[in-house]
Amino acid sequence: MITIEIKRNNEQEIVSYRVTGHAQTAPHGEDLVCAAVSVLAQTTVLGLYQVLNQQPEYIIDDGELRCKMEESLTATQRKEATILLETMLVGLKNIQQQYPKIIAIDDEEV
Repeated sequence: MITIEIKRNNEQEIVSYRVTGHAQTAPHGEDLVCAAVSVLAQTTVLGLYQVLNQQPEYIIDDGELRCKMEESLTATQRKEATILLETMLVGLKNIQQQYPKIIAIDDEEV
């Protein structure tokens, strides 16, 4: 099972996300569900770095990706990051709708 944890601040902005687990719908390296989730999560990190020039903390390991936004973002940087992060979440929720027994999303305020 893939578990996605979304953490938001009191303004409902995503401040971190964590993706763990494997879908196990196909052999390792051939699992399209895992690949789709991984692409969304990893591309978001790349977008934050390469498109928005931000420096979130992140870890990518086998079966886990964690990303935490910088606390010192300006209002403009936060708005840009929010667009990217919410777009990632829309994609993840779309995949979850197709595979509800394989993907769990926990979206909460911290």
